[in-house]
Amino acid sequence: MRKLLKAALLSMMAAVWMTSTSTLKAEEERTALQRIQERGVLEVAVYADFPPFSYRGERGRIVGIDVDIAHALAKRLGVVAAIRAVGADENMEDDLRNNVWKGHYLGGGVADVMLHTPFDEAFAEENDRVSFIAPYYREQIVFAVVADKAGRGSPLEIFTREKIGVELDTLADFYLLTAYSGRIRDQVVHYRNMNEAVAALKAGELSGVAGPRSEIEFALGESKSGYAVGPIKMPGMRSSGWDLGAAVRQGNEQLANALDQAMIEVRETGELQKIFEKHGSSYQLPSRIVRLKPESSGVIAYSDDAKLCLRRP
Repeated sequence: MRKLLKAALLSMMAAVWMTSTSTLKAEEERTALQRIQERGVLEVAVYADFPPFSYRGERGRIVGIDVDIAHALAKRLGVVAAIRAVGADENMEDDLRNNVWKGHYLGGGVADVMLHTPFDEAFAEENDRVSFIAPYYREQIVFAVVADKAGRGSPLEIFTREKIGVELDTLADFYLLTAYSGRIRDQVVHYRNMNEAVAALKAGELSGVAGPRSEIEFALGESKSGYAVGPIKMPGMRSSGWDLGAAVRQGNEQLANALDQAMIEVRETGELQKIFEKHGSSYQLPSRIVRLKPESSGVIAYSDDAKLCLRRP
């Protein structure tokens, strides 16, 4: 009899535990987005010093492309954006841990969403505590060359004898140090950031610079017309571009879906392109977005390619 009572008690406890676990999971799922809506604030993490995406403006306030995107997304969720300016850690995995799914060991909690994160399937599989969502831009390595020197022979061959500036320890830096069997190496000049490299270009100290399109165009500003800016075929490099998107904690599916939809609306209304233009950068569609052939009306439509969409477990 005691054995039967004990078995029944254990069975009841197991049932209660399973029900409680399911309820807690459902509550966590339900409140991820609801909590934001109830408090009326979407906390968005952006990098503190990453122009033109996020940086301190003249009045000390954080401004930039990602900041404007954060406000646009929050508006579509019916809330306001609270910008959390964060420093970059050793690598992207650390940034995601500190700002998305765990929090920094010094405290401060996590944001609801982080912008300017890679939208790449291989990277996503290695970071399964995070859902990568809402791709919004295709960054690309480009070259900015003094206009009267562009078009002289092979695009890269000019830099076997002319100085070119890069940010230290970047993709452009690593490539140019080995390109043309090392013949460009001695012409590569290193700088702490693209702003310094472009400043040297404007001062006539360089014939060109190489780096992310958004950073170069922003740094060139109104003097952009004096330079040829664009991608150059780089033999041996698998890809010279990467997609940027957002990241939320794994399991916050309602929030992820809401932000995905909000980003689509921001893009399709043309607001996203206007944000980039406002900050002096050309807008580039993410690689997962398909540009459809123009109809007879001349209208170009865009579509999210589901086959290229990252899987979210």
